[in-house]
Amino acid sequence: MIPQITVQLYSVRDLAKQDYVGTIRAIAETGFGNVEPAGYPGSSAQEAAKLFQDLGLKAPSAHVGLPIGDRKNAIIDEALLMGHKYLITGCPPKFREHYSSLDNVKAMAELYCEAAANLAPHGLRIGYHNHDWDLTIVDGRRAHEVFLENTPDTVLYEADVFWVARAGLDPAAFIREIGARGKVLHFKDGIVSNQAAFKEAETESGKIMVSDAIPFRPAGRGQVDLVAASKALAHAEYLAVELDSYEGDMMQAIRESYRYLTANQIARGTK
Repeated sequence: MIPQITVQLYSVRDLAKQDYVGTIRAIAETGFGNVEPAGYPGSSAQEAAKLFQDLGLKAPSAHVGLPIGDRKNAIIDEALLMGHKYLITGCPPKFREHYSSLDNVKAMAELYCEAAANLAPHGLRIGYHNHDWDLTIVDGRRAHEVFLENTPDTVLYEADVFWVARAGLDPAAFIREIGARGKVLHFKDGIVSNQAAFKEAETESGKIMVSDAIPFRPAGRGQVDLVAASKALAHAEYLAVELDSYEGDMMQAIRESYRYLTANQIARGTK
């Protein structure tokens, strides 16, 4: 079955700060039946939950911090309030430090195992969202392979196909590699050959990398072969539109991405 389309709300963070209700309403009117929150700029989880219900939106996945330690209960409670199934980390807790050695990659994997155990009694699953820097080779091994080997299949892997391509890997092959862990994927497009430098930044859902240029494009207008990547889909339930940043009208870019992915039968919306 064709996966449902969703949208990573980090894309519209600036618009949401100004008018959260209007921004989410515009997304629903485009044809999205799902959204993927990453914090609630200009709103709160409680207000967003009611708004989503009023608009007929679901939030099956979200970007959150790792549900371990002192933050565990708050993250779980919010996930249950929002009706999430899949909790994805935008970046690992210690960010790039986890990739300084294979032992650190394995230690990171243990944290995700702990998170998975914390979530299981609530019917929730933890997942990891990749960038390009975490698909690197560490001590002769692809770091993501070590992560997969040291976590159970219940730990999801939200492959972002733009970052996979930027790391020099084939998105279709990568989707096949992660298999059933790929319940939610980011079908992001952009100029992969752009040599922009990326730096660390804080968001409501954790650290991310932001660019000093803007390589991201609406789906179908970049260098990522999304149609070819879609041929590898066997387990995906949701495909997310996301642009970390955009030089033009962000909402228009999201609408264009929606049209491209649905018209090519890569994902399905409500219109």
